[in-house]
Amino acid sequence: MRHHFNIKEDGKVAGFTWADYVMFCGMLLLSLFIGVFYAYKNRKKANEEFLLGGRSMSCGPVSLSLVASYISAILVLGGPAETYYHNISWIVGMGGLAAIPVVTIVFLPFLYQMRITSVYEYLEMRFDSREDTPHGQPDVRAADSTVRGAVTNMQVWVSILTVAAIASVYTAIGGMKAVVWTDVMQLLVILGGLFAIVVKGSIDLGGVENIWNIAVQHNRTGYNIMKFEFDLYERHTVTNIVIGGFLASLCSFACSQTAVQRYSSMKSLNHARVSLLLTIPFYMLLYFLAAFTGLVLFATYEGCDPLAAGLISSKDQILPFFVMDKLSSAPGLPGLFVACIFSGALSTISSAVSSQAAVTWEDWLAPIPYFASLSPTSQAAITKLIAGAYGTLAVGLAFMAGNFGGLLQTAHAFVGSVSGPLLSVFVLAFFMPFSNAIGGCVGLLLGTAAPLIVNIGASKLGLKPALLPTSTDSCPLNMTMQETTSTPPLSVSDLDYPHKLFAISYKHTVTLGFLVAIVMGILTSLLTGRTRGKRVKRELLHPWVRWAEPDSKEVSARVEAHSYHNPAACTHF
Repeated sequence: MRHHFNIKEDGKVAGFTWADYVMFCGMLLLSLFIGVFYAYKNRKKANEEFLLGGRSMSCGPVSLSLVASYISAILVLGGPAETYYHNISWIVGMGGLAAIPVVTIVFLPFLYQMRITSVYEYLEMRFDSREDTPHGQPDVRAADSTVRGAVTNMQVWVSILTVAAIASVYTAIGGMKAVVWTDVMQLLVILGGLFAIVVKGSIDLGGVENIWNIAVQHNRTGYNIMKFEFDLYERHTVTNIVIGGFLASLCSFACSQTAVQRYSSMKSLNHARVSLLLTIPFYMLLYFLAAFTGLVLFATYEGCDPLAAGLISSKDQILPFFVMDKLSSAPGLPGLFVACIFSGALSTISSAVSSQAAVTWEDWLAPIPYFASLSPTSQAAITKLIAGAYGTLAVGLAFMAGNFGGLLQTAHAFVGSVSGPLLSVFVLAFFMPFSNAIGGCVGLLLGTAAPLIVNIGASKLGLKPALLPTSTDSCPLNMTMQETTSTPPLSVSDLDYPHKLFAISYKHTVTLGFLVAIVMGILTSLLTGRTRGKRVKRELLHPWVRWAEPDSKEVSARVEAHSYHNPAACTHF
């Protein structure tokens, strides 16, 4: 049976209808309304209200906000594309969620009792230096541009300005509460969009069982796709996915400004713990929805792959193409899908803008006497201006961002290059009393450089994962197939050392960065005189290792006990 595409005479899929524009614009306007509402409600409140919601946030909204902050458009687009053109094995990354209970037990109590606004405020106290880390905002807008190109006729600059401007405005005027509640709304939109695609696709394809059988026949799922051995060069194995996912999640929830700022906004430590644990079922639901959406897409185009047929130019455009090809007959569904993608971008950008505003105020401006002497409302106004400035910067970065390949792999590879080293800096600070600022900085720099060199080297060599076979046998007879002139991607067997080092799995980048950073941080700290005679305050060390750093009163008592002014200490002379 020949496949039928809903394509217009100009070769493009159908565009938006009025119902789609209503759905899409409604989501954007609702996000702005929430920001305006909290800006008016808290217009006379202090900076703590703006940055931390008055430390009175409850579990449900914060939990959903945490999920929305880390589930960006990259997962919504990249997850289904990964399943379609490779297989469903990436979903094993859910094993990385085991990091969440670890954070609630080991890291969260320590971070919460610090009562900090900026997570880097802790590093400044611990190491007497300021350290910061970049965010992955350009990758998010790259995902948004993928949708824009495949679904609407919106120009790139319009797409970027729309997403970045709206996120920046409602964050800058509404503060933490606006960010949290828009995150909640946007997560519900993401869930609704994926549910709609899965339900509509399942109905059209004759049910879940039929979809699953097609996927098994073509090696998109099934037990045989799982590889359990440890292999540095195998793209996906259970081992590298779980270990890499665990370390990345540990960094996201224990060391990131986005997470710590939300913990500090909670009413109590127990509220913070519950909100973090509640993220687990929502993450699992989103992973399953994204993966099954990929199976729906593959079953739909089993006999006529749009990429092979030349209807799309990138594998990450498969989901947007499906929406306009198969769901345009349902008024509002394409609009819901685009709202879903924009929601993922908005939630990530707003969280980053809010986090960076908090870091800038607490670490750089608050210590200056002039700013510290201002009234609470003036301090809040300055912080809002800072948030607006970061939003403007985000627009500029977005125009420079590009799509370097598959969204899911690109995001994991480059974000992992930063996550592993950043985690190592906090491990050094928390658990190793002898570590110092030089060790932390050297570890961070070398730990970031190592995986980046691997990623850039892989890109220069043209190392890309081979796609699983697809078919064009059922394409329309009048369709002109795209000529395939590209050479097959390089494989590990084609390479010799040292080039072979660039072929290690992208899932190992976070592990590589962490190990290099922690080892170099320890060695550098030891070689540079540890803490150089300065005592580390016990309260800045994790409770598990405070025994290694005696209390100052205890030290004074020991000194007094062995002093020449103490007669009891001199009796042996």
